[in-house]
Amino acid sequence: MPPSPTRLRVRPATPTATDCASRVLATVPPLMQEIRAQMREAAPAGISVPQFRMLIFARNHGGASVTDVASHLGVTVPTASVAVDRLVRQGLLRAPVTPDNRRRRSIAVTPAGARLVEQALARTTGAFADRLAAMSDDEFALVQQALALLEQHLSPRTPGADA
Repeated sequence: MPPSPTRLRVRPATPTATDCASRVLATVPPLMQEIRAQMREAAPAGISVPQFRMLIFARNHGGASVTDVASHLGVTVPTASVAVDRLVRQGLLRAPVTPDNRRRRSIAVTPAGARLVEQALARTTGAFADRLAAMSDDEFALVQQALALLEQHLSPRTPGADA
């Protein structure tokens, strides 16, 4: 029997930072679409997704200004101000004028707003978990490791930059 030809083993190219960044940038938009769809389903009647995001922001960044909220949502300050006023009227946010600057309002989520956020996030998490349920334990572990690495390397470099 003739000797078998020598097999040449070609190692796959090691992904570069650019390859990884391209993959993350390609993956995040559909992931965010899925999260937004789940948030729309979970958000209570009368609360838009941007308002829901505003409540989450206020819960996570108590004392933030309307300007901070506008920056976070990618809207103008007047647009954010109108949304803040609407949520204040609904009893979900407080936005008193700060004592040292009468033009600045410091926003904070009310207990009713915090309950609403927790309930909606629980529904969103449950629905998203249902979408991931077909993954194996090994796949769950890989996703957790990848997310931990991204969080470690992409965490805000300055306090308050996570807005």
